[in-house]
Amino acid sequence: MQRNIAQLTWPEVEALDLSKDGALVLPIGSIEQHGPHLSTDCDLVFSENFLEMALARLAPETKVWRLPMLPISKSNEHVGFPGTWYLSAQTFMAVISDIARSARNNGFRRLVLWNCHGGNRALLEVLARDIRIETGLMTFQVFASGAMPDPLPPLDPREPAYGIHAGEWETSLMLAVSPDRVRTEKLDCAFPDFQSETLALEMTGATIGWKTDDFQQTGTWGDATGATAERGAQRLEPLIERLASILTEISTFEVGATNS
Repeated sequence: MQRNIAQLTWPEVEALDLSKDGALVLPIGSIEQHGPHLSTDCDLVFSENFLEMALARLAPETKVWRLPMLPISKSNEHVGFPGTWYLSAQTFMAVISDIARSARNNGFRRLVLWNCHGGNRALLEVLARDIRIETGLMTFQVFASGAMPDPLPPLDPREPAYGIHAGEWETSLMLAVSPDRVRTEKLDCAFPDFQSETLALEMTGATIGWKTDDFQQTGTWGDATGATAERGAQRLEPLIERLASILTEISTFEVGATNS
């Protein structure tokens, strides 16, 4: 089954049976600094590879198709570091909204915003609801590292809270997926000098608006020095299995119905 919608002809797209089941996935990546040791296309590589691995596991009768990658997204938290490209919040949201309208015009009833960049999450939560209201599409957002808990214990107790970018999690996964993108001689360890009982950096409780260079000189958040391909592989298998399960359920999900 050809699941890449861009590789079908228009009569083939027209012939898709979308009257009941079926979902379209928009993979979203980013091109941004990832410390001195990871290539700037890290999130893009994850979004593309994880999705393709999950699609390969779907049953042939599961109706899930994908669009090409949206490679540049909202990454301005890394402004000031060379190699970072970003869309404004307004442009990013407008682009995805237009894509959603096209999905609806092509007969799709379900749209999945598959995202591998943390800086997009807040906007995608807003977009998912707005797209639902405007177009009628059942809209889902799936975030890679949020799709399932980390199955491995942290090597450093600070990693769960502050290893949010180019740390051990991302570096180990890249060593497992595309090791040529890891500069192993430059593996970095950098945690922010941030201590507060009331404020947080992530979307929990009272947060602050921050840029990476407010805290981190190298661009790394976390400790990549303990990263290994083995740790990456141990995370990869359950992550892909979970993503395949999510896409399978979404493909037949009905609002107001009991789904199991």
